[in-house]
Amino acid sequence: MTLFRTIVVMVGGLLLMLTVVILRAETTRLHYEVSQCERRADECRQRLREAELELARLRNPMLIRQKVKDTVDEFVGEKPEKPAKPVRDTPKKRSRP
Repeated sequence: MTLFRTIVVMVGGLLLMLTVVILRAETTRLHYEVSQCERRADECRQRLREAELELARLRNPMLIRQKVKDTVDEFVGEKPEKPAKPVRDTPKKRSRP
């Protein structure tokens, strides 16, 4: 092998190794970005689940009935109590003439 062929083979191998390193670095960077996006998607899914659970809790018929009952009791409690019936004067007995 001549010196020229040796240099060409070594330069070719060097370029090949440099290309592999660049591709691996780019792949690692892309994997990191994908994992960041997946993490954000998981956080969004978690918030969605929490919101759905809160909505389901608020739709609970027993809870709605209890809130309505509490509100009605509070409203009725704010009104003044019915005044006691006024005491009537007892009619005087009339004597017959």
